[in-house]
Amino acid sequence: MTKIGNFGGYEHGRTDGFRKGREDGYRKGHEDAQALSMNPPLHDISLKWREFRCADQIASHFGSPVVLNDHNMECLKETGKSSIWKLEIAANQQRYSIILKIFKAPVNEQKLIELNMYRKVKSILPDLIPDIYMIVEGVNGEDVWVFMEYVPQVKGQVIFTPDCFDRIIPSLAKLHALTYNQNFYKNWEVFEGWLPLYDSDASSLERQKNHERTLEYLDKAMENPELKPRLESSYSNVHSILKKGPIYFPELLHAGKSIIHNDLQTPNMGCHNVAEETWNIKFIDWEGARFSPCWFDMFNLMGVFFAYRKDWRGDEEAVIQRCAPQYAAEMLKYGIQFDTDPVMLYKMAYLQRVLERSLYQQLHWGIDGLKQVYLLDHYLEKLNVWGKELGLY
Repeated sequence: MTKIGNFGGYEHGRTDGFRKGREDGYRKGHEDAQALSMNPPLHDISLKWREFRCADQIASHFGSPVVLNDHNMECLKETGKSSIWKLEIAANQQRYSIILKIFKAPVNEQKLIELNMYRKVKSILPDLIPDIYMIVEGVNGEDVWVFMEYVPQVKGQVIFTPDCFDRIIPSLAKLHALTYNQNFYKNWEVFEGWLPLYDSDASSLERQKNHERTLEYLDKAMENPELKPRLESSYSNVHSILKKGPIYFPELLHAGKSIIHNDLQTPNMGCHNVAEETWNIKFIDWEGARFSPCWFDMFNLMGVFFAYRKDWRGDEEAVIQRCAPQYAAEMLKYGIQFDTDPVMLYKMAYLQRVLERSLYQQLHWGIDGLKQVYLLDHYLEKLNVWGKELGLY
């Protein structure tokens, strides 16, 4: 017969041991949580910063050793294509914000355009692109990391009104003048093979395809119960205009081509000095860059703004009458003179872009149910009014 012993003492000891273990585990967990709050684990950015010795390479831009603040990192934007982080470093006994833009693999044509603007064109446009501190290839496989100057976006710094165009146009004209016609081609080896050209065979073919698709979708829209009422009064004029395409204004080509930014929204323009009369704009997010008629960027700057901002449309004509000549005057400072009236060139650029791209986009979205077509009516109005004024019908 087996002797069981003091069973009650065993149970008491087991209970005490369980309680003590639980208390010790709680205390250890609390201590670990406190330690983590004081020294949280390093973010992947901090680990890669050390792995690629970023501090050593970035130090040359600041003239002193650089230290990354591992615990002050803010993700400003996250998409499937890229991540944008605002980091903090210490240098020269001061704190600085810098930007890390992570281009996620695969690096497609649009990403390559922006990367090459940073890799190759910064020296040609030194004051118009943020300073590039370091580019790291092959991170986590095929990602590309670009460390660059932090330039506060115009968006959020000011209440944006058409008066802001006056302060942006000098920097825009400088961008265009530095890459205008022969200024571009003398640096052809920098751009060859990666920057889209307006008059290339590929661009011409795409323009022709868009032209054909626009005519096709215009007719489809007349069979769409939602779009037909919006198109009926304009259909004849627009159809007649489209038959003259896809190049509607040779004057635009004669006026010259430059590198255009192609997406001049306020988040894509940075400025350190918005409190001053003159803004030194640095342009951000270059994936839409191309060598095209320089006046297209005036449409990208002003035309798109007025298309979306109904509250300012009553001032549109007056702003055009002021800003188009201002742009021409800024270009003249670089020795570039336009033979055609600047207001007419602006309106030509507006209609050319609508006819070769924006009208098709609106019709495509509406017929295929992809997005709301908020701008269709405004574009049709411009085609009717300015199309007649410029002799397109």
